[in-house]
Amino acid sequence: MELLAATTASLAVMMLAAYATLSLSRRPADQRLKVLVTDGVTIEQRSDRDAILRPGASSLAFLGHFLDRRGYAERWRLQLERADLAVRPGEYALIRCAFAIVGFIAPLLFVQGPLGVVIGVAIALGAFMAPAIWVGARGGSRIRKIERQLTETITLIANAQRAGFAFAQGVDVAADRMGPPVSTELARMMLDINMGSSTEDALAAMNRRIGSEDLDLLVTAILVQRQTGGNLTEVLDNVTEIMRDRDRIKGEIGTMTASQRMSAWVLSLWPAILGLVFFAINPHMMSLMWTTLPGIIMLIIWGALNMAGFLTMRRILNIDI
Repeated sequence: MELLAATTASLAVMMLAAYATLSLSRRPADQRLKVLVTDGVTIEQRSDRDAILRPGASSLAFLGHFLDRRGYAERWRLQLERADLAVRPGEYALIRCAFAIVGFIAPLLFVQGPLGVVIGVAIALGAFMAPAIWVGARGGSRIRKIERQLTETITLIANAQRAGFAFAQGVDVAADRMGPPVSTELARMMLDINMGSSTEDALAAMNRRIGSEDLDLLVTAILVQRQTGGNLTEVLDNVTEIMRDRDRIKGEIGTMTASQRMSAWVLSLWPAILGLVFFAINPHMMSLMWTTLPGIIMLIIWGALNMAGFLTMRRILNIDI
């Protein structure tokens, strides 16, 4: 068991060292090229040249090609881009694997035998998913920030249209006056247009890159108007009114379901609170829950059922508008 722990610890250290080396060896130009690349063309595709220019990059290139063949690279690249993280899919995979290995090692240092292996596997699975959960939460937070800025952004573009500006000029004005993250996305859209992309393609790329339902409504309305004609200012005003109505309805639904959402939290946390109370009353009896195999199995079953119930209640209360 000590040999297994030492081996896994060595692998974890090696993977973390490899990630640190690859991150530190990244040239500053990569950060500038990340903004200049067009949609669908990323720095990851320069891995063959990078393998020659810098040592150690061939392993990351191999991992990137493996993820491309499995279909993970494009999905992870989109998730990282929505979270505004300058991390490539190969590095992201290394981070998740390193988290899993460290999560597997930690219990083996305190619990010996098959019980330690079971606990290590459970913690390793959670540690492997932890970066994905954090990236998803960061990306969702960024999307919500963009959605809160969309109404003002559309108003600026519509006012620019009334003043006689073209659509691209209105977008440029909104990019200058709005703050991030929407200003960053608008500036990238204008960069795509200046680099030769059509307005329709730049709008579609921004919509695919952000993944917001409100933005999809806006982009769809603009694309339909550009194909069929009509008053773009009136279209933008109608989209703004629809978004404001949706925000009002979401606020009303949130108010009506507040007690149910609080009930979901109370029902999920109440067993854990009772467990802490019983541990304070009789620590020896409650310690059997994590020092014996039947107790650990019961804890795992409780955790799975508790999480399933919490997610089910959240899913029921998540009403789409």
